[in-house]
This record gives sequence, structure tokens and C-alpha cells, in this order.
Amino acid sequence: MSIVDSALTPPPNCEEALEMLQSMPLLELGKRAFAEKQRRYGDRITYVSNQHVNPTNLCVYACKFCDYTAKQGDDHAYVLTEDEILQSLNNPQIHEAHIVSGLWPKWGFERSINLIHLIRSARPELFIKAFTAVEVAYFANMERCDTRIILKAMMDAGVDMMPGGGAEVLNERIHAELYKDKIGPGEWLRIHGEAHALGLPSNATLLFGHIETDEEIIEHLFALRELEECSPGFQSFIPLAYQPGDTGLTACLVDANRCLKIIALSRLVLHNIPHIKAYWPTLQIETAVAALNFGADDLDGTLGKERIMQLASTASPEQLSHDLMERMIREAGQRPVQRDGRYGQVNKDHRGNVLVEDSVC
Repeated sequence: MSIVDSALTPPPNCEEALEMLQSMPLLELGKRAFAEKQRRYGDRITYVSNQHVNPTNLCVYACKFCDYTAKQGDDHAYVLTEDEILQSLNNPQIHEAHIVSGLWPKWGFERSINLIHLIRSARPELFIKAFTAVEVAYFANMERCDTRIILKAMMDAGVDMMPGGGAEVLNERIHAELYKDKIGPGEWLRIHGEAHALGLPSNATLLFGHIETDEEIIEHLFALRELEECSPGFQSFIPLAYQPGDTGLTACLVDANRCLKIIALSRLVLHNIPHIKAYWPTLQIETAVAALNFGADDLDGTLGKERIMQLASTASPEQLSHDLMERMIREAGQRPVQRDGRYGQVNKDHRGNVLVEDSVC
């Protein structure tokens, strides 16, 4: 029996999870989630040296929650070239590339797949996490083919994993209200299930802190849990605190206690998804550090230059150094372990020191 499936107590059902979210004291919920994290991983907290690549923010869609995307002529619009992207990935300390883009015809399927080939040729050892389910569906529509064909082409080109973006909240009310042009909950789940069946793992996200209800958060978590039971392949779950920016959806960032509750509840509900991330660009650094004692086991990465949350006016920096990430983890009373894209420990740290292999993965 794997560590993912061997919880000491049964995971909560929908009714129990909702009661935990609404009524359980934060510290009690956190204590339970931290105990589960410790049981799985001990005091180990992982992070990765990674580079976010966002080829363009030009987008054919106009989601109401998004400050990142632009239209032609907007002051904040940009388009990267392949040479600029390859230059950003030439640091040998980078172990993972995370590629997500706006949906724009000039950065369509053929060019995007060619980018993967170029990166794979330049950095054969690099772990490539690329193209959300939203991008997969957009490519399939442009090419007039099945999403399965797109997924297979991604794998053939060298994609190792799909990111979890585009899930937002897996609820039709929120889909209709905030992002009706994009694929909805059923299509997002179908594409991720299809990827898993092909052998392509993925992540999953939740965008919270805008118009969602408690019940809709629970609906989202259980949709992920059920998909993982039917078609295993999720590697991590990443709760993303919504950055208000200039959209007008909400006046302020969701409070830290709410963030910690959702992290903790996620660890207890998603018993079959290995990793829970404390994604510092959206949680903010202080809350992300606290989340390491509320069930999270991964602090994500150094990021290189992250554009999406920066254009939503997050207070977090564009990137963090290895030393700072390790210090943050130690300040949480945990032990930092630099990982690769598959959550295995890297052979050498960022200073070139050979590392002793960690027994917990």
C-alpha cells in the first residue's frame, strides 16, 4: 500500500469537509493536517529551482477575474520570442520549466510544440511542465482535432507534465459568471483524465477568494478526488489565493486564516493526491511559510520571472533565491530538500555540493 492511500483515518466525506471548513477551529484543523503531512513526509519540505515561461499575455478570451491577459495595443501586452525563452532557461541550476501562455493565434499549436522541441534539444535533462487544459482545448479547436491528439503530440515533443491552471473553481455557476468563454468544469476534468490515461501526469489548482461559496470549494475538492480515484495522475494540488488587481471582483486579498484553512482541509480531503503546495506568489510569503505547519509539503519554486501574478499586482516578489527559500523552510521548523520535477531529490545543491539521498519521496 502506498503512502498516499494509507491514511490512519478515513478521509472526510462532503458533509464532514464542509463542517470542518465552516466550524472547526483553525488550529485544530491545522494540527490534523500537519500530523498527516508529517506522517507522509516527516519534517521534509521540498522546493524546486524553476523558471516560469509565459510566451505572451495576448489572449482571445476575456475572463472577468484576469489582470494578466491583454489585447493588441494595450500598454502591458507583450510577446516573447523563442530566443528570449531559450535564454531564460540556459541556467544549468534550473531543473524545471513551467510554460503557460495566453491563447493567441500567433503562439498556436505548431509554434508551441516547436518550442518544446527547441527546449528539449537545448536542455535534454530539463523537466518540462507545459500547457494547461485550457490551452489543450484551444489548440484542439484551432487544429480541428481531438484533445487526445494534442496531448500525444505534447508528450512526443518532450512535455513531462501538465500544469493545473484553468481549473479556477469547478462549478458551473462560477464558470458562467467569470470565464464563460473558456472550457468549463466537465471539459477540464475530462482533459486531465485523458492525459492521465495516456501516462501524462498533471497538477490541479483552485482559485479562491473571489465569489465562490464554501459549498463550491467542497464541490471542487471532491471533483478532484473522484477523478484521481477513476484516473490517477495528479501529482500536486495548488490552492491559489485570488489577487484582486483591478478587476473589481473583490476589494482585498483573502485573509491568511482562510488560506490556511483551505490548505489544511485540502491535505485531509485529497488523501489520494501526493503533494499540497504552499504557492507563495499568491498566498504571500508569510502565509506560505505558515502553511508548512498546516499540511503543505512543498513551497513550489524560485520561479525565475513570474508574470501572471505580477500583472495582477501581487505583493510577492518575482522570484526567490535558493538561500531564502531554505531559510523560510527552516524558520517553519522544517527541513528543506531541493527537488526535481518528479519530486525526487536533486544530486547537487545550488552551490554544487553533492547531496546525500533523502529516503522520503
